[in-house]
Amino acid sequence: MKTAEIIVTLLYSLIVLWWAISAKKQADKSGAKFFASSKTFGALVAGLAAATTGMSGFGFVGGPGLNYKFGSAVMYMGIFFTVSYGLMMWLNGKPMRMMSVITNIETFADLGDVRYGSRTLRFLIAINLIICIFAYLGAQILAGGYILNSIFGISVKAGGIALLIFTLIYTVYGGMVGSIKVDFLQGILKLFSIIGIIIGFYYITGGMGHATITIASSKLFGPQFIDPIGHPDNIMLPLAMSWVFVLAIGVIGQPHVNTKLYSLKSYKSLKTFGLVGGVGYGIMSLLYILPGTAVLYLVASGQVKPFKVPDETIFHFFNHLPPVLAIILFAGLLAATMSTSSSFLVIGSSIITRDIPKSFRKTLSQKEEVIWGRWALIILTFGAGIFGLYGGYMVALLGVLGLGTFIGASLPVIIGYQWQKASTQAAITSEIIVLFMSIFVSIVYEQVLKQKLPGGIAGYSYMIMFVFIIMIFVSLFTKQSAGDYLPEKMKLYFKHME
Repeated sequence: MKTAEIIVTLLYSLIVLWWAISAKKQADKSGAKFFASSKTFGALVAGLAAATTGMSGFGFVGGPGLNYKFGSAVMYMGIFFTVSYGLMMWLNGKPMRMMSVITNIETFADLGDVRYGSRTLRFLIAINLIICIFAYLGAQILAGGYILNSIFGISVKAGGIALLIFTLIYTVYGGMVGSIKVDFLQGILKLFSIIGIIIGFYYITGGMGHATITIASSKLFGPQFIDPIGHPDNIMLPLAMSWVFVLAIGVIGQPHVNTKLYSLKSYKSLKTFGLVGGVGYGIMSLLYILPGTAVLYLVASGQVKPFKVPDETIFHFFNHLPPVLAIILFAGLLAATMSTSSSFLVIGSSIITRDIPKSFRKTLSQKEEVIWGRWALIILTFGAGIFGLYGGYMVALLGVLGLGTFIGASLPVIIGYQWQKASTQAAITSEIIVLFMSIFVSIVYEQVLKQKLPGGIAGYSYMIMFVFIIMIFVSLFTKQSAGDYLPEKMKLYFKHME
């Protein structure tokens, strides 16, 4: 089977490379095309690309790993992430598209600068998002490492680096235009993979009833593993609550998903975009629920020995499938990893070449943004590689860390477009809190020092709650860019939103 896996992997890679490079002519036109694929695609392509970007290696590799480690609580991930696509359309859809018409906006930091009129805020948003991108992109690198380790037998680190370099090559050529085209292609592949996952699950377990009874009666696992909040270590409830809180608002704070809103040809297709994205992700969530449960069954029934690395779960699932089915699903797994990585590379590149320079009153031309943006991709690749391969995290936990910080960094902007009284001082204070907590709480205190916050609730959940409180409390006592002191463009915006 290894020979067939290698052939399929190489063939698939060539197709992706050709498909992305074919977008180079469009991407070269301007920074708006390269970084945001502005007004290029219809709702079906953009919506499926958004779902594909959301369901990344974080979900396909990390999801089954969490299922093996914690049990059935992973069901929360699929349920609440799916709902958050609708929430994204309600909170972000119309504001982002309207502002792209009123003024030149391509990034979240652009939105923040226009709303609050602060270059300091633009800079803080940019720095926070770079941290998020390193964490989330690191999860994709780590996931890719496990994939190529399984196919080619190379080390996890070498596999992660190889997949990231490949993704970098086609992203340098196609930018966000190429990324969305590839996301659409990979989304179709992942939807077909769902059929294979369902067939494989029943092939291995004989059905959900048989699987859950076997897991529940196992001395190694027990009934707690099929109870969403009943993990034997008594840590699952607070962790599950953290996931519910973060994932239910998850997509609204993800720039790699929200950027797809700019790519729509017409604002009239916003509802279709949200529907395609939510339904697509809901279906794709089976990619980590069913394989994880199947491997729990294999271990509980004695067919697989207990293993210590949860991120290997998906590969134990593949190893017990018929060869043809396993090969198809390996291609879907590659698609999951590459689709998100390319989007993150482009967004990070736009932060380095557009958002940070503008924070210091330096503006590049559209052509210069494309040229320097491609160099910035290389810098991001190097930094994310170190973070992902040497950080010592599980794929899914690294992804959730990035997701939580994404939401915290994006909330001041999102709140500002819903509430006229949100002030610049409140937004800046919130971004400083996010920067402090993402580094010193989520990374240093929780991951390096292995300490827990009160109640066992994850640090990123506290971060999001603090941002909500700060935005409201500080705005009550400050006025810059709030209420009667709104920037002129924002007065026009809120007038049309009434």
